Amino acid sequence: MLHVDTKGLPLLKNETKQQTRKYLFVGIDDFSRELYAGIYPDKSQFSSAQFLQNDVLAQCPYTITCIYSDNGREYQGTSEHLFVKMKADE
Repeated sequence: MLHVDTKGLPLLKNETKQQTRKYLFVGIDDFSRELYAGIYPDKSQFSSAQFLQNDVLAQCPYTITCIYSDNGREYQGTSEHLFVKMKADE
C-alpha cells in the first residue's frame, strides 16, 4: 500500500507572497518504507497524476496495488484521473 499526501512548501527568505507557491507530493510504501517525492507548481489533479506517473510508478521496482490518500481534491476526479483509475483497480 502506498500512502500519498501533499504539502505546500513555505516561502524562502527572499521570496514574496506574490510569488507562486510550490507543492511537495510525497508517497511512502507501507511495506518497504521507501519514500517517493516530487515538487510541483500546483496542487492539482494534473500534478498528482504526474507525480504518480513520473516519481512513483517510473521509479518503483515492484507493482503498487493499493493507494491511500486523504481524499484531497488533487486525488479525486473523473474515471480518467490516474489516481481514480488506480483506486478502481483495487
